[in-house]
Amino acid sequence: MAKELYLDISTEDSGGSLYRVIDGKGEAAFLYNHSQIDPLTDEVTVFDTWYVSFDAFWKNLTTDPKWYYWHPLFVHPEQREFVREQLTRVNWAVHPDRKWQESHQRQWKKVLADPEGYYRS
Repeated sequence: MAKELYLDISTEDSGGSLYRVIDGKGEAAFLYNHSQIDPLTDEVTVFDTWYVSFDAFWKNLTTDPKWYYWHPLFVHPEQREFVREQLTRVNWAVHPDRKWQESHQRQWKKVLADPEGYYRS
């Protein structure tokens, strides 16, 4: 099965990479390989969660009302316009520190403008 990085995002205690996986029939599914750290024990647990579509993954990600304060590392070019549009709907002011807001906005802007093949091997 061919696997392509589709989104890479993290928080201070979790994070993961979403891959688009094409099966032998040419059909796509999405594999989210993610981990979470237990802050009390420093134990890391790794998970593989499958999604039938990017929309299904996105719906799950955005159940966190502050998803836009996660740290994006990569967004596939096919989804960049969608993510840009989603970011126009968020309330950055939920965090009172203006510099913190601007820092996260810059990171999203950078990731959404990275060259298309930036993370390709």
